Amino acid sequence: MHPRFITWALGIFAISSVVLASATSVRASTAGPITLFVDASSVATQNVLFVHERIPVTAGPLTLYYPEWIPGEHGPAGPIANVAGVVVKAGGAVLPWQRDPYDLYAFKVTVPTSVDHIDVDMTYLGATFGIYSSNRLASANIAAIVWTQALLYPSTGTIADTIFRTSIKLPGSDWKFATALTGSKRDGDVVSFDDTSLERLADSPLDMGVNFRRWKIWSDGDAAAYLDVFGDIPEEVNASDEVVAHYGALVREMLAMYGVRHWRNYNFLLTVSDVLPGEGIEHHESSDDGAGGDYLINDDSLKGNASLLSHEFNHSWDGKYRMPEGLYPSNLQKPYDDSLLWIYEGMTQYYGDIMSWRDGLRDAKTWPDFVASRFATFDNEPGREWRSLGDTAVSGPFLYGAPAGYTSERRRIDFYSEGALMWLKADSIIRAQSNDTKSLDTFARAFFGGSSNTGPIVKTYNRQDVIEGLNAIAPYDWAGFFTTWIDQVAPHPPDGFTADGWKLVYTDQPQTYVEKSNFFYSLGLALRGDTIGDVRFGSAAWKAGLGLATRIVAVNGRAFSSNALYDAIKAAHVSHQPLQLLVSRTDAYREVEVSYDEGNRYPHLVRIEGTPDRLSEVIKPLAPPLAKT
Repeated sequence: MHPRFITWALGIFAISSVVLASATSVRASTAGPITLFVDASSVATQNVLFVHERIPVTAGPLTLYYPEWIPGEHGPAGPIANVAGVVVKAGGAVLPWQRDPYDLYAFKVTVPTSVDHIDVDMTYLGATFGIYSSNRLASANIAAIVWTQALLYPSTGTIADTIFRTSIKLPGSDWKFATALTGSKRDGDVVSFDDTSLERLADSPLDMGVNFRRWKIWSDGDAAAYLDVFGDIPEEVNASDEVVAHYGALVREMLAMYGVRHWRNYNFLLTVSDVLPGEGIEHHESSDDGAGGDYLINDDSLKGNASLLSHEFNHSWDGKYRMPEGLYPSNLQKPYDDSLLWIYEGMTQYYGDIMSWRDGLRDAKTWPDFVASRFATFDNEPGREWRSLGDTAVSGPFLYGAPAGYTSERRRIDFYSEGALMWLKADSIIRAQSNDTKSLDTFARAFFGGSSNTGPIVKTYNRQDVIEGLNAIAPYDWAGFFTTWIDQVAPHPPDGFTADGWKLVYTDQPQTYVEKSNFFYSLGLALRGDTIGDVRFGSAAWKAGLGLATRIVAVNGRAFSSNALYDAIKAAHVSHQPLQLLVSRTDAYREVEVSYDEGNRYPHLVRIEGTPDRLSEVIKPLAPPLAKT
């Protein structure tokens, strides 16, 4: 036995267990849970985890799986490339294993007779790559532990009935932790938890660190919600009372809308770091969020990403309690059907945004600008001419990690933001159909709320269930509505706000969410500093032959700056003369003439006089204000 697992041998830790389905007829023993010990003592210095498991078995062929399809990440994101040092033993003797050549996440072993358990050692290398959880592990003072990265499980049972008994060794006595796992007991640096299913284990990450603050932001009897913040330095976790109060308001607003909850206690796990990448992954009784180091102490940073926590919190109802059938397979190896992500993520994007106004993080005056900027993005997206919104959802497993270049032609995960636009339109229809007595909130409460508070449970649905649920609130051709918006290819999104008393216009004035340096709606350029990050197909920039990774050196004989380009576009609107650009790509320079005289264009919503303003109603708080003390 490796010396790192002496504490395991002494039986100091507790664990959670699980068993999953497979084609093999061999079943693991039901004698007890799988014990899982994660040694994270070196995570802050060497960015690795050492794992030991004891798995009950019976004799014969057995397949051990490394989780591939990760809940909340909507694709085969299990970082198998980071798995090393896999050794399987029975009775102290090493058992040879072979990887399945057709399933690279499967390890095949043969269990000898008279053996009731095997011991498995492995190392998780924190070489970060990709997106979401595989892109982060630890800084010097913070670590984010995702249990599915640090376990193998046998080819039997389901995620609901495979049970783990889990424990973890922290890097030191000064490290604190937070997780939705229950029954934590700390003995020195080792923390153990209640036995739990693989389903709940995969759904309950653990954050830990040296600089830690916890606030109880809501409570009702035995239930509570906590804001758990880990920072690289102490100053980063010192959120003001006002900021913390906004998150208390978020919980109250969400409960006011849904009526009930499906969590016992909720933990907003938040890392604030300039070292760890950002994060946003939903879980039933927690969220695993990451932002920059100044997120809680810089007003601009907070408002710029104000929907981070509200988006993931909304998923506890929409995505965890109510889950599309295709996103709830019996194990972590079966592919997902992502075709309903325009509900799972689209409506959550809608409410994640809405709640950032209802909880007071954003100023109500900025809401029309926000809607205008979102609509303009899809109103100027040539990829809509070949790819439907529904296809962006189905294609989610590869679009999540798609390159950033030529995004407007490729389309990416538009089911988030255009999905939110679609649900804004649905809200407008419900209000109109009900003479403003109901709204999308009414549907959300009925469909994603339920009749009573519960612990974490899952109730699946399909597309027809959603249509029937909407018709129960406001009769309408909802099937046709979704066919038009989701299934059909359309050059422009349907108008989502005219019926709410507003219309879209383009002017030469920037706005809150579209900066002066944004030339996408005029020339068709998205810039990162002086370098082209995207070119809109069919735009003036495209017709002039400009492409990705091209640096703009000069504009009309002046050194490039965004202000110089803005001024040149403004002048061309009067002179009707082409813009003269000097550009470089790698070591080649060339002069480019761009024919464009329509001026600078920035999207805005303006009121339609004499019409009801339903748009402003959307962001009004639902929860009663707290009584002043």
